[in-house]
Amino acid sequence: MIIAFTIVTSADTTVTNTSIGFTAYLPANWTAVQVSDSQVTLYDTTYTFRSQIMVKKHVRSAAEYPATLDWTRAHFLAYMLVTQYSYDPFGAVLYFDSSSSSTQNTQWAPEAFSEFYTIDTALGTWNEYMRFTESNNYGYELYAIGDTADMKNNIATYAGIIRMITINDLPVSVASIAPGSHYKRTISINPIKNAGMYTLSGKRCQGASMNAAALYLRASIPYMSIKGK
Repeated sequence: MIIAFTIVTSADTTVTNTSIGFTAYLPANWTAVQVSDSQVTLYDTTYTFRSQIMVKKHVRSAAEYPATLDWTRAHFLAYMLVTQYSYDPFGAVLYFDSSSSSTQNTQWAPEAFSEFYTIDTALGTWNEYMRFTESNNYGYELYAIGDTADMKNNIATYAGIIRMITINDLPVSVASIAPGSHYKRTISINPIKNAGMYTLSGKRCQGASMNAAALYLRASIPYMSIKGK
């Protein structure tokens, strides 16, 4: 499968979020909603584009990640492993770019496009386009998530919006994420009125009904090679 991204070259709306610290350039009818002190959702108010884009910011601990790009590298590798080596939902990485030419602003930002499946076949499949990057004391997740048909039809728009986001590196108070000897991530999903599909990292996807649950995920490191910077 060949995935081509056509970058958005113009925008109708410029959104600057000072608490999380980024500027996004959005097409007509798109808006931004801050859902917590560390996360903003970008979406199309007409729902012509049904998937959503998230910008999430984490404190980057210098003690846990002493070298430049350690946070980015650790989280990208963990994402690749958990996506492909967990049980339900389980995923496949369809595309990734961890070369030095994959950047956010001028900072290294490896990316991946993944497809997720679940034993409950009534839910269908969903996709996620994910980027990790860091700037000074903060790490960032920038991702789009939605049902497979919409994501594959409109990936150029979602990837274009995400790639054009400018990280302003302003302070925010959130908890850091630290990897263990084996990457592990525990997610508690509280009951919600309209539950839906979730990726392994707990990100909600618009879709059919699904009982909310707590997921415990662990992935040990297999033999594999991922090109880094």
